[in-house]
Parts: sequence; structure tokens; C-alpha cells
Amino acid sequence: MLILQMGTAALTAVLFVLQVPAPVVLLVSIAGGILFLKVNSAVRAWMIGTFLVFFITTSVHQSEHKSAVSGSETEWTVLFTDDLRMNGDRLNAEVVEASSKEALKLTYRFRSKEEKERFTGGLAPGLTCRFQAEAALPAEARNPGEFNYRAYLASQGIFFTLTPKEILLESCVENHSVRYLPASWRIEALDRVKDHFPAPLSSVAAALLFGDRSSEGEETAEDYERLGIVHILSISGLHVTLLTGLLFYSFIRLGVTRERARLLLLAALPLYALLTGASPPVVRACLMTGAVLFASSSHVKLSASSALGIAFLIMALQNPYSVFQAGFQLSFLVTWALVLSSGSILKRARNAIELSWFVSIVSQLAALPVLLVHFAELSLIAPVANLLFVPFYSLLMLPLLLLLFFLSFFVSISIPASFANELLIKMDKLAAVMADLPFAVLVTGQPDMKIAAVLAAASVSSFFLWEKTRKLRSSFIICGLFLAGIILSNRFSAEGEVTFLDVGQGDSIFIKLPRNQGTYLIDTGGQVIFEKEKWAERQGGFSVGKDTVVPFLKRKGVAELDKLIITHADFDHAGAAAEVLERIPAKEVIISPGSGNADVMAGIIQINGKVREGIEGEAWTAGNAFFQFLAPNDREYEGNNDSLVLYAEMGGKTWLFTGDMEEEGEKELINRYLLDIDWLKAGHHGSKTSSSLEFIKAVKPEFAVISAGVNNRYGHPHKEVTDTFSNEGVKIYRTDQHGAITFRFGSEKSEVKTVFPVR
Repeated sequence: MLILQMGTAALTAVLFVLQVPAPVVLLVSIAGGILFLKVNSAVRAWMIGTFLVFFITTSVHQSEHKSAVSGSETEWTVLFTDDLRMNGDRLNAEVVEASSKEALKLTYRFRSKEEKERFTGGLAPGLTCRFQAEAALPAEARNPGEFNYRAYLASQGIFFTLTPKEILLESCVENHSVRYLPASWRIEALDRVKDHFPAPLSSVAAALLFGDRSSEGEETAEDYERLGIVHILSISGLHVTLLTGLLFYSFIRLGVTRERARLLLLAALPLYALLTGASPPVVRACLMTGAVLFASSSHVKLSASSALGIAFLIMALQNPYSVFQAGFQLSFLVTWALVLSSGSILKRARNAIELSWFVSIVSQLAALPVLLVHFAELSLIAPVANLLFVPFYSLLMLPLLLLLFFLSFFVSISIPASFANELLIKMDKLAAVMADLPFAVLVTGQPDMKIAAVLAAASVSSFFLWEKTRKLRSSFIICGLFLAGIILSNRFSAEGEVTFLDVGQGDSIFIKLPRNQGTYLIDTGGQVIFEKEKWAERQGGFSVGKDTVVPFLKRKGVAELDKLIITHADFDHAGAAAEVLERIPAKEVIISPGSGNADVMAGIIQINGKVREGIEGEAWTAGNAFFQFLAPNDREYEGNNDSLVLYAEMGGKTWLFTGDMEEEGEKELINRYLLDIDWLKAGHHGSKTSSSLEFIKAVKPEFAVISAGVNNRYGHPHKEVTDTFSNEGVKIYRTDQHGAITFRFGSEKSEVKTVFPVR
């Protein structure tokens, strides 16, 4: 247990130095303090020494955690590493700047099919190239609670992204150093998998054998995420243990002594980590296995908890910022829970099925706080899904794929690979059916750090109760009560909000009324998809609905919308609606009159049958809030001026949401209605065809929100519009400058928050 105490001391030091939110530091410090008081003076000395070592080393890391380049450079000499990904007309790679040895992310767009083919054959790890490129800071989170790509890369020591103008392979220099051999072998192995295995088996083989999930189907990945079994497609401790055991057994059968077999495996583990991408779970599993093998070779008995502690100490010492990564957190938390439960809870299992059930429950309880903080949802069907899918992948697919890959060097594997592919397709279909079950996923909302710390304490308490009472019911009751509290506090909060999401060049506005009186979404944003040649088409990639709007709604605890209002049939307002509705249903969808025949509406109507047209004068109340459509006043849809215009009274303010209404529509509106507005959603992203002086003088807004993309090609908002607002004394909020803008209101006070500070 000494390593456990040292690990706790190390974690406390890391969190303290890196200024993690106080509730988390307090929780870990309390755990460390309890351990400190329960041990003898010798162990306390080890804990104090470990704390000081990690306090000093983490402080050094923190002082050096900055870029060695300025970002203003135009000429770059970089070395390509093993992280090379080609997707359609896009190359994404990790490179190392030659002089500073700093890691950078590179994105390059191929200009032709021929250029891509040249790169496919000529690009390799170790290649050194010189080119002109623009450096930029990675994208930040632009909406509340959103995944912060800049912080994620910074945790890996990457501070800039490069976009080269042109890369001439002919001028690049190859490096045949032995250090790049594993990376080259990995690329060659992935190419072999792609050539010899049919889809979708090829993507699973790439994931299970070499840790590459870039070719994974998007729909299948989402199904597995909903089932809480996406971890089985990542290389983990179970995979490393199975492979190590298989190799050890093979060596023994070949006549190799046990001592020599252990030495061979110790030498192979670092190579295996490199061949599989060296992700945190892989490194953790290899370090644990290596520690056990080394101790066994030295005739020292090493417990699994000590091996895990050694792995944590090494990884945290090498890069303390890795503690911020979800993969790192889940890998260590779940493994630690399983290790500590193995001597008590798991030992009570009476058969293999019950053991698998217990393992799944333990994993889910341990991961609970991390899952809610990072993903705001919990898979309720995960224990059952794990019972079905873990044996299939770990005991059948992994050994079979390993065997087929080995045989592919000598004989044709088309027949057995086709058989395995058919099995996989059937399991994927089963996963799709299970993922579509209405109770498969519980959307909880994203807890703040205080609640997350309390939930972590509840999770630990549930383990103690399970161990003491020998009844799983007690653990379920504790965690169930806390989950219910989180969900109810989210959905029945006394606070309401209006959030103008940053969806780039588009609109999406979220309205949440107090005490679950209504949740509405006005528009969803969206991207116009341009047709490309086959070679240039990309798989997956960023999507406004899937990657921005849906995660935001889940973080707010929204499992179903009361209303989705589509102001008009433009892609930048309605393009993401179909993918939002696939994941977050709406009780009704309201569209602009006559717009149902537009192409962008087809997917919406297909997914949600409760689609109807809004009409001028339609009004409703919800609690103290009032809503009314003011336009359009005809049934013929002709574009921007037929946007649904919504007037609202909520939070002690009056609101006007105008869609893309332009000057002509504005004149009609003020001729029909006498309006005095506090908050105006400026029409058409601040275009000079909207927000006329006559209109602004008539509605007299105090605040205006302009939803526009950063450096958009239309130049929105136009200077004439911002000048008009400024001259009329209107305070302007812009999503391109401030990120998402949130007006939060309660019974007594209200406040405005922006992701980026208002200057």
C-alpha cells in the first residue's frame, strides 16, 4: 500500500501546483490526510518526500510550460512524427520544429488527387521538410463547458498549429534513424490491415491491434458511446494482459525459459506502446505489466495496486498536465477501483457472468464523476452491454484478428476475414438496436466542480457500503439519490437563461425558463456542404449540430426540447437541425410558413413528424414568460424577409429574435407593431441589409446581439451596422468576439456572461 499513499501525495502536489479548482484539491487532500494519519512514521516520511518531489518537479514543468516559438515565423523546418492522418483532401500531422524541438500540429490541404498520391507514397516518420506556413493558436472553447482544444493540446506540450502554403516533398530530407522504425512499422501495419481486411473489420483491427480509430464509422462509434462500451475499441489493460499472456505461453511452449521469456516481454512492451500510438491507457497498461514482469524477474512480489501506483508516478512525473485528460482520468480511476475491489467485492462473484457484471458496475461507479463532468450523460445500459460485447471483442475478436494479421503475411485470409466481418456486422446491428432504446442513456447535465467533488465522495462511499453490507442495492441508492439531485437541480432550477450560442456563421439561441417551464431552441446553425470529388471527401469531421449544439444541450441537462423554432430555410440556421433532432428530440418543430419544401427542411420533417408552421399572432405563456410570433404575415416563403420573428417577455426584459429579417421586413414590422425592446437579436448576422437606422430608432434596444463567424468571408458584421448601434447608444455583443453570450435571470437579479471578456 506504500505506493498508493505515495500516489495520493503526488496527485495532491500536482493538483495544488497546477491550480485545479479548490473542491477537487480539497477532496484529494482529505483522502491524502486520512491515509497520512493512518500510517506509521516511515510511510509518512515517504509521503512527505513524494509530495515535495512532485511539488518541485511540477513547478518546474509549469515554469517551462510555454512555447519556444513566437508564432510570427513564416519559414519553418519541421520533422514529421508517427502521427500522420490523411482524410480526404486533408493531411493532419504532428511535427517537431527542428531547432526548438517543440511539437506542433500541422494541417495541410491537398490541391489535387495527384499531390495526395505523392504524399501517400512519400510521406514517412522522420521526414524533414522546409516550407512557408502560417502559425496560429489552436481553437479555444467558444461555448460554456465546451471541449477546449487549445487546453487539450497544451496538456501535450503543443501550443501552435501550422497551415503550410505548399509542401514540396522533393525538397524534403529523409531520416533513416532507427528511432523512427517503430513509427514506420505502424504505418505499414495499418496499410496492411486496410488492404487485407474488409470494412468494417479493418477499422476494428486497426483499433484493437494498433490503437488507430481514425477509420472508425461515425454512427457505430456513437452507438458504442451510448452503450458505454467505446472503451473496448481502445487498447487497454485487458488487451495488454491478454497479449502478454499469449506471448508468454507461446515462448514457454517454444522452450524458452521463464526468465528469458520475461526479459523478452520487458523488451517488447515499449515497442508495443509505440506501435499502438502510446495513448495514456496503453502507456499505463504497459508500465503496469512491465513493473510486474520486472518484479517477478527480481523475485519480488508486486501487487497490482503497487504496479498501478508506479505507472501513475512515472506518467505524472513525465507530464503532470496529463491529469487533465479524460482518457488519463478514466484509465487510472477505473483500474484503481477494479484493483482495490479485487480482494473483496469482485471475489464474491459466484460465476463468470456475475464477475463480469460486478466489473462493469465497479467501473461505472468509479467513472461516474468524470463521465458527468466531461460528457454530461450516463449510459444506463452499459452493464448489460459490457456483458455481451466485452467477451466478444476481448476473447474472440482480439485473438482472431491477431492471428489473421499474422497469417496475412503467408496466406490469403479473405475467407476467415469475411466470416469475422459478418459476425462484426451483426454485433454492430445489435449495438444500434440497443443504443436506440429510450432508456439507454441518462442525460444528467454537467455538474460544477463542487457537485462533482461531492459526487466523487458519494462514489467512494458507495464502494465502502457495498463492501460492508455485501449488497449492491445500497450503492445504487446512494449514487441514484445524488444523480437524481443533480438532474432535478438542473431541470427545476429557479434560474432561467437565454444563451446565444457561438455556432460560427449562423444562429442558434437556447432559452431555458425557470423550474422546467420550457426549453426552446431557436435555429441550430449549420454548414453548407459543397460537393467534392471522391478522393477529396472526408470521413467524419466537425459538425455544428453534433459537436456544438447537442453537447451544449446535454451539459444543460436537456434530454428533450419543448420547441425547436426554425426561423427560415437557410443552411446557417437550419442545416444542423436534423442531426440535433436525431440526438435531442423536440415535442414540436415550428417552421416559417411555406418553407417546408426547401431542401434543408427534408431531413427535419423526416425525423420529426410534429412539424408545423408558425403564424403571425400565435402566442403562448409559460410561467411568467410570454411569447408571440410577429412575422411573417403571409403564407408564401420568399427568403430572409419571411423569417419567423419572435417577441418575448422573460427575465424582466423584452426580447426580439428576428432571424435573417432585412430592411424591407423591418419596415413592415414597425408599421404593424409598436415595440420597445431591451434585447435585440440583430438580423442577418449584422449585414448592412438589416438593422436599419429607422428600425433601431423604432424598437429602441438597450442591447444587441450579433451572431457571426470569426473572420467570416462576408465581412459580417458590417461597419455601418455597428456604427448605427453605437450611435444610438446600444451595447453590442458579438459571438465572433465574445463567444457565447448568456443572459441568466432569477427571481431577484440577472446577469450577462460571455465566454471571452467584453472589452
